[in-house]
Amino acid sequence: MSEDQTKRDAHAQRECAPVVPLFKAMAHPMRAAIVHRLVAGPADVSQLVALLEESQPLVSHHLKVLREAHLVRINRVGRNSNYELIDEHVAHIFLDALKHTKEHNHDCKH
Repeated sequence: MSEDQTKRDAHAQRECAPVVPLFKAMAHPMRAAIVHRLVAGPADVSQLVALLEESQPLVSHHLKVLREAHLVRINRVGRNSNYELIDEHVAHIFLDALKHTKEHNHDCKH
């Protein structure tokens, strides 16, 4: 491998590195389900707990992971806290991945 190719590869890795935490955050079934629900619009923790049929502390933990990855945010209105996708790009990324897996019948076990 040439020195130029090595430099290009290193540059590509540095350039792509910021997307890794985004995909890593969505790479859990519960977090994917949360993102899928939030594509439809904001929801509070109790709605997500009911949907997922999981404990509130566990759902809150997964929401924290998604917040730290800048995928969701909290919108506080008075005493209510609704979670929503941070922007439309998150919905597009998730929906495109979902469409891709359905089109290609993915059943990855990686």
